[in-house]
Amino acid sequence: MTVSSIPIIALTMLLPAMGLAQNPRRLSSAPYEPPRTADGKPDLQGIWIARNAAHFDVSEIAEGGQIPYLPEALEREQKGPRVDPIAHCAMPGVPRITYMPFPFEIVQRPGYVVFLYEYLHDHRIVETTPREHVDGIDFWLGDSIGRWEGDTLVIDVTNQREETWLDSARHTHSGALHVVERYTRTGPNTITYEATIEDAKTYSRPWNIRMPLHLVNQPGFELREQECIEGDDGRAIHPPYRPSPKS
Repeated sequence: MTVSSIPIIALTMLLPAMGLAQNPRRLSSAPYEPPRTADGKPDLQGIWIARNAAHFDVSEIAEGGQIPYLPEALEREQKGPRVDPIAHCAMPGVPRITYMPFPFEIVQRPGYVVFLYEYLHDHRIVETTPREHVDGIDFWLGDSIGRWEGDTLVIDVTNQREETWLDSARHTHSGALHVVERYTRTGPNTITYEATIEDAKTYSRPWNIRMPLHLVNQPGFELREQECIEGDDGRAIHPPYRPSPKS
């Protein structure tokens, strides 16, 4: 070996290490392994919150930033009510309840996942054993049936009242709305929330939304009472939104 070849060999040995230093993701390509409940399911429990403006305009988290409206649905929307139903203390519906600017808690028990929302004291008790959707009854938060697909909680939601909106920007739907939600724990402080939204009377095709949910891990944090009372003008009176956590 010549002396001049030693620097070349050393450089060759250093290049892979330099690549790892510049791209540390190469060291952690394995998917996140979530904690487990006693029955072996991914543990989604805790208090979570969405930190975005989707409550005001859901297209912020829509795939491609677009909602594929049918022309007749756009015309119907333009002629429809112009006051957000939550202004009269109505429940927001699904998926909007998930990205309201208020926290919610997930509690798990064998065969059930319970969602406790700070907003309006709303709650959903989701069975994870198979059953048929109820027939002939519409609900403000729909009829939810859950199941586990690997480490993802999938919730099939139908029977929602057509009065609900997807946001404050008047993105509406019909009574044919069908939502499939997916909750996947993708980190110690993160759930990836995805939903496929389908409504043959309103949209030209199914479309998707996606966003992170953030674990609220402030010491002593708990859900508070959040009430909605209509004032003299029939509009809702809300307490102030929770401030963003201090960095």
